[in-house]
Amino acid sequence: MKKLNLPLFSILMLVLFTLPLQSISARDVPIKSEDPSDYNIPTNGTRAPVRIALEVTQNDADVTLNFLYPVGAAEVSIENGNGDVVYQEGVDTYSTLDASIDTQNLDGGVYTLKINYGSTNLVGEFEL
Repeated sequence: MKKLNLPLFSILMLVLFTLPLQSISARDVPIKSEDPSDYNIPTNGTRAPVRIALEVTQNDADVTLNFLYPVGAAEVSIENGNGDVVYQEGVDTYSTLDASIDTQNLDGGVYTLKINYGSTNLVGEFEL
């Protein structure tokens, strides 16, 4: 009978049991177009729905952006309740599709997340 490699098996078990717990604590951050005219979609079928190339989740330590495919350079900013920019960064989605924003140093309250790439302007709110 072949011996089991205990350190490798232990690491594998730890990963398999830890990943589902991280998913449980994450919350989606709903995002939408910043342009209110985008909500007035005609019902006659002349305009196709647009899929947003981004998923945003929040947990206790950060907000994570997962671009579904490269969109070029994206500008990401966070504004506090007073409209002050508390975070701003450029993300090159050709280099990486994921970006993580550390929110541990931000005060509690409602924040606005803005993501701009190409002609797309998205906005979402999250609370700490």
